[in-house]
Amino acid sequence: MRALQFSVVVLPKLDSEEKIGQIREKYDPWYYQISPYIPVVAPFTPTTLDDIENVSGHISLARRDFHPVAVSFRECLEVDDRLVFLMDRGREELVGLQRSLAGTGSVTFPGEAEYEPRLVIGRVPDPHRRSQALADARRVGRILGVVDSVSLLEIESEGEMRLTANYPFGIGRVDYAGPFRV
Repeated sequence: MRALQFSVVVLPKLDSEEKIGQIREKYDPWYYQISPYIPVVAPFTPTTLDDIENVSGHISLARRDFHPVAVSFRECLEVDDRLVFLMDRGREELVGLQRSLAGTGSVTFPGEAEYEPRLVIGRVPDPHRRSQALADARRVGRILGVVDSVSLLEIESEGEMRLTANYPFGIGRVDYAGPFRV
């Protein structure tokens, strides 16, 4: 059994939520777990509850320097079993957020060679259904949105995801969806 992992993502507010929701509901078996998201920090495994509390504190501090960002997405691609939209606008700001979160100090995250923000709209394990979903997603066209917070997700051993906390940009509250687990 794989240990519980966490990931840092943004959950943008999208103008095409209804269209994307219809595609996701039709094809994505994980539709009810999480809305479309942009991965910011790759999944990581904390060893203790203190580790995850340190991560939460780090995210809370880092998000204070950011303000809402307008984003847009264009072409939809198939990446493994996921459908992703490439970013058109807001890339530099999200790369800055990723660098701030993956920064130095007492909290370190696994790094990627070069971070490229993408909107994950869903997972479709069946290749035939994924082709159909991709064709439907490409008909959505350009997607506009706003990113105004960063979120911490739990990823269970079976790949199920659960929102743990949401950190709105600026100084303010943290919305916890439940207690931390390790």
